[in-house]
Amino acid sequence: MEKRDTKQKILGAALDLFSVRGYDGVSVKDIAAAVGIKDSSLYKHYKSKREIFATLLEGMNRRFEETVTFYRLPQGEISQVTRQYGENDLEWLKKAVDAIFLFFVNDPYAVKFMHLLMIEQFRNNEAAELFGEWFIGGALSFQTSLFGEMMKEGYFREADPRAVATQFYGPILLLVLMYDSKPEKQEEALRLLHAHIEEFAKNYHISHGENK
Repeated sequence: MEKRDTKQKILGAALDLFSVRGYDGVSVKDIAAAVGIKDSSLYKHYKSKREIFATLLEGMNRRFEETVTFYRLPQGEISQVTRQYGENDLEWLKKAVDAIFLFFVNDPYAVKFMHLLMIEQFRNNEAAELFGEWFIGGALSFQTSLFGEMMKEGYFREADPRAVATQFYGPILLLVLMYDSKPEKQEEALRLLHAHIEEFAKNYHISHGENK
């Protein structure tokens, strides 16, 4: 149990330091000092700083998947996901977006990991790729495919899927950056988020009562 606790303390200390100083700005000695152990002792738990980072990334992936599963957000083939998004109402969509939004602005682990990637993206190619995958290219790619399918199925009016994805996701990312680590402003953040979703739906969503 003590070994496991020490491993977790190492990860926590590393994430705290990485989120403030970036990956390259932190040494194994720094992490060990934050935990209160010698750097030689740290190597008994992790082979390298690289392994610590890889473990933190695994943790980020796991926490995100747990959030998606907990809130029963659509997963699987794009056709299946499209159907679930298309057949649910606006209030359901707000709750689905809320879940992901609050994960990135309120979950301490996710917030620190995002800070790490933001700091490191301009000097570390891997960090830049991860930041793009998590917060820009990956998100836009998924939403472009989703909205394209929703147009084909008649849930959305015809438009350029990539442009529509950018219009949907751009303001959400901006709100994430604006309200990052500000739980006292959560009500304000969600009000702006919901207003954005409502305006977006007015422009693109075709209600069940309309001709497709």
